[in-house]
Amino acid sequence: MWVEKYRPQTLSDYRGASKEKEKLREWAENWENGDKPVLLHGPAGTGKTSLVEALANDLDYELVETNASDVRTKSKLKKELKEAVRQQSFFGGKKLILIDEVDGMGRSDRGGTKELNRIVGETRFPLVMTANDAYDSGIRTLKDKSEVMEIGNVHTNSINAHLKQILEEEGIEYDEGAVKRIARQANGQMRSAINDLEALAKGKDSLEVEDIGAISARDGEQEVFQALKMVFKTENASTANQATENLQEDADTFLQWIRENTPREYERSEDNAKAYNWISKADLFNGRIRKRMNWKLLKYVYLYSTVGVALSKRAKYKGWTRYQYPSKIRKMGSSRASRSRLEAISTKIGEKLHISLRESKSELKFISKLIEENPQVQEQLELTDDEVEFMEEFR
Repeated sequence: MWVEKYRPQTLSDYRGASKEKEKLREWAENWENGDKPVLLHGPAGTGKTSLVEALANDLDYELVETNASDVRTKSKLKKELKEAVRQQSFFGGKKLILIDEVDGMGRSDRGGTKELNRIVGETRFPLVMTANDAYDSGIRTLKDKSEVMEIGNVHTNSINAHLKQILEEEGIEYDEGAVKRIARQANGQMRSAINDLEALAKGKDSLEVEDIGAISARDGEQEVFQALKMVFKTENASTANQATENLQEDADTFLQWIRENTPREYERSEDNAKAYNWISKADLFNGRIRKRMNWKLLKYVYLYSTVGVALSKRAKYKGWTRYQYPSKIRKMGSSRASRSRLEAISTKIGEKLHISLRESKSELKFISKLIEENPQVQEQLELTDDEVEFMEEFR
């Protein structure tokens, strides 16, 4: 993924937070004078983790990184961090400890939270924690004993410049207006902007304004790539269950994302078999919802496609995975014309059935099948033959 490929390697490469990154560097270099950890907080996608990784590279420190939302229990925290905060680097150099997403510990993980507080108090090395919400009551004690730094949204101009640099590195020509629109609609989230850029430009020779279509502006919504990461990279049911809390995608679309990317993440055949067993169950309930219009079953679609898939692996896979857009979504969203036509058909069906645009889109496969079995439905919905043929591509 481009978000990994073009992650900043040094503080000078890092876009934005000019005051904060210098302040962080000064803190790390003078750690012994203060011996106080840092809590970096700010919205998801603003580059908190990337900032710490760039700092470690600049100072030539060994980076020891863990995610608190994945390592929730007292025993796991001891295993992951206890010795890391005490022992010197294997190569004798300096060390930087990073604990991501400390606000993901949760109020119920009291043993883990207490142990994390103890570890933070015992560290012999500079230690940085990140959080989306610094005011979460579960991390109040961590906040009280830390130097707090806020990483705000990245300025549109900084995002715009970085996106241009990526396109130039990839050898893709671009329309200035197209790039600026992607940057503006990311609402200060660099990661979201890069993911949108990759989805729209990868594999093309040029990026034009017409290619942008109707990518939605984000208002703090958790993008689907992050949701996938929460499912695939955790072994904790609670974390996986939270993956779709703020997700804009409907359950059927998210299930396509999971189905497409499970074999990209899970290398062991037995893990894939277990995961697809849960995916098939989710798909089964999805079909029952369409058939019976029983939306109470929707919770099972989400539960099986998140918790079921997350707990299917024997152990968490290391490293990053190149997640891909589902083939159907990629095919239908490859041009502005396709997206516009999809919107028009869904709007027409929504008006006839008195349902929302989102619900209409999620029902296209069902309606297409219904038309095949009962041609009168096409007439009732006032759909043309071309529109019906277009809908069949969803099946």
